[in-house]
Amino acid sequence: MTDIHNKSFFGHEVGVIFQSPAKNLPHIFITCIKRKKDGIWEKPSQGEGKTVKLSIEETICILEVLNRRLANWRGYHVFQDDKTEIYVGWEDQTRNICVFRIGGYEKKFRFPSTRFLTLLLDHIIKEKIEFATSGTFKEKLEEEEKDEREEYRVFSEQIYAQDGLHVVETTEYGVSIDLVEIRAKIKAESQKALLIDLENGQEFWIPKSTIHSNYNVQKRQDYQSLKVEKWIIEKNLI
Repeated sequence: MTDIHNKSFFGHEVGVIFQSPAKNLPHIFITCIKRKKDGIWEKPSQGEGKTVKLSIEETICILEVLNRRLANWRGYHVFQDDKTEIYVGWEDQTRNICVFRIGGYEKKFRFPSTRFLTLLLDHIIKEKIEFATSGTFKEKLEEEEKDEREEYRVFSEQIYAQDGLHVVETTEYGVSIDLVEIRAKIKAESQKALLIDLENGQEFWIPKSTIHSNYNVQKRQDYQSLKVEKWIIEKNLI
């Protein structure tokens, strides 16, 4: 069985590269590059293009979209000042064209590329579940110490249903905390999140883990002062 997977999908203007650097690492990389005005493709080795690292869970979300069990999935990565939005979903209800949008890059996949990618990600996920979640405790500690950016918390909230399929949003963010104070009404509550209404009328879900002050979910008609992590507000106001 091979240890590395690398597959490129090139269109006329945008190329997307899927990489699994090792079967015992719990992530994959997706790199997007564009053809520049001079006809030369951007070179990731020179800091060009956009590369994101996806966890096994996020890769599963993409696979669920490709298998037509999710209408779309939206991921949002935050680390210090580096913020990247990732979207994978079907262009329309026929589900013949799957759109990948990473930052400012967009690539549309059609059959047989969608089928190839489905088979590839399914294989990689099974491979990583077997090898990336096994090993000795000492090995796992050494691996985690190599890169501080491995320390992420993940928030996933099932927001609503569309055309009979669920829409899932996953947020992965670094452990550094920058707080802001907001005034908001608590409109609804789920196990992991609150639906809040800001004074300007905007509503959105925020994970409870990003709130660092007391709140009362029973006072639905009152504005409350909440200390929340800055990134979640920036994300929803974009």
